[in-house]
Amino acid sequence: MKTIRPTSVLGGTHRLARRAGFTLVELIAVFVIIGLLAAAVVPNVMSAIRSGEEAACEQNLGKVREGFLQYKQKYERWPNRSGVGFFAAIVTDKVWMPTVANSKRLNCPGVAMNSLDPGLDEIPVEDWYAPENKDALDGSWSSYAGRDVRRARIRGTMGSGKTAFMADDNDPEGNHFTTTNVLWDDLQVRSLELVELQDRGELSKDESVEFIPVGPDSPIEGLRALSLDK
Repeated sequence: MKTIRPTSVLGGTHRLARRAGFTLVELIAVFVIIGLLAAAVVPNVMSAIRSGEEAACEQNLGKVREGFLQYKQKYERWPNRSGVGFFAAIVTDKVWMPTVANSKRLNCPGVAMNSLDPGLDEIPVEDWYAPENKDALDGSWSSYAGRDVRRARIRGTMGSGKTAFMADDNDPEGNHFTTTNVLWDDLQVRSLELVELQDRGELSKDESVEFIPVGPDSPIEGLRALSLDK
């Protein structure tokens, strides 16, 4: 009678383990493929994130525009404070309620809130633009710059659309990559592009120019009406 010998379990497992393993060459090939895929995908992902932040900022400025219109309807004038105080008046003068959502709306959504003045960390976000804080408001409270009504008075109901009401403050390195979103005095939101301004000769093509300056020293005339100061 023929004897059937049982297969060694340990031996079979050992052989399977050897067949299931990866050689060093195979592992290197996998890492190379992953690296190539990452090199192709990551720049596109970063570009999509930047584009999303720019679009979110445009939409945000559209909401602030509604606040300005509500302010004008309520008081029959535009805010009379400058810099951050100009657009913060929508809250400080009790057109909008002092809430977290409204405080965030007065900041560019593409800029981290914790990048503002560390001293604000002790103040709840909903109190940033509360009426009792209106005398303290300056550039450390927002990532937007507002109209300096002392230097650039607002005449009439609506402007020509050539001078800014508020914009990305671009301080110190820019809110967005090469793009500056602006709410103009005709209450339309339109962006300025670094490369386009350089091509038109309105901005230097020097490599050190990485963003569009905002404020009284800006080479762009419409942005000189803005300020971070009170």
